[in-house]
Amino acid sequence: MEMKSRCAYLPGIVASVLQVVTIASVLATARASPEPEPAPQLREGTQAFYRGEFDRAALLARTYLKAHPQDPAGLVLLARAEMAQGRYPQAYRDLRKALRTDPKNLDALYYLGQATKTLGQLEYERMFALAPDSARSHQFLAESYLAQRKDEKAAEEYKAALKTAPRSVEVLCALGDVERWLLRFDDAVEHYSRARELAPNDYCGNFGLGVAHLRRHELPSAIKYLRRAAVLQPKSGETRLALGSVLLQSGDVTGALTELKAAVANKPDLRQAYALLVRVYRTLGQPADAEESLKKAKELEQREHDYVHRALVLDDLSLAPSPDAN
Repeated sequence: MEMKSRCAYLPGIVASVLQVVTIASVLATARASPEPEPAPQLREGTQAFYRGEFDRAALLARTYLKAHPQDPAGLVLLARAEMAQGRYPQAYRDLRKALRTDPKNLDALYYLGQATKTLGQLEYERMFALAPDSARSHQFLAESYLAQRKDEKAAEEYKAALKTAPRSVEVLCALGDVERWLLRFDDAVEHYSRARELAPNDYCGNFGLGVAHLRRHELPSAIKYLRRAAVLQPKSGETRLALGSVLLQSGDVTGALTELKAAVANKPDLRQAYALLVRVYRTLGQPADAEESLKKAKELEQREHDYVHRALVLDDLSLAPSPDAN
């Protein structure tokens, strides 16, 4: 059972990415209302923008904003003209100002998303220019390789990052994760252990160490670290599933039942947890509960199959609904 709970996060860009996700969420739920006729200056400024006269568009927007300094439409037009000229920090400030007046303004939300993504990329380019061999630069390259499923190259970059930042718990855990996915459990245990020495209460180090010991069939150690991980993040369905699995393997059926029930309570789409519950209930002589768990496991398996099938047919994962979508 391999659960890729990727615990290392990119610095800096995380805030930008989360902001884009929030924007997308609001865009998905906000209801557009009929737009009023724009003021003459804004209409003329928009026309100038589409003619490629970005300076004039910005000038008209600023002139309009002198009389209407909080008007979202004027601020959005100004931000678009600034973005067209590469002035993303100014555009970002204008769009934030527009959203303080109208938090659900769809145009401001959309262009803020565009500005945020570009600013994030520019910051990475600046980071590479300033310190191409820094730990953060190597960490970013590692994350990029992970996104491409090039785990070997990712491991190399994480190791390079550790040469500069040998006490980085974040990088140690990330390297441990990659080594675990590559089935290098001895190396994974070494790096997770170093991370845990530096930060005993870090979730990733405890969880990763527990799973790595589980994969090496070292059940007492796996139980020890997974119990600690469950204390640190009690609502993690994956953690409770891992702990339930190792308890079942060790013969603690009652303990496994408690953890597996907690797993599906916190994450109802965990098919593996329901499959293990079938074994638990049969061992405990509860055939009705075993049958119910088996039925749920089959339902989830079918949903996963249907999801993959739709994604392959559509050839676009973005068009296929998630298996846990309502």
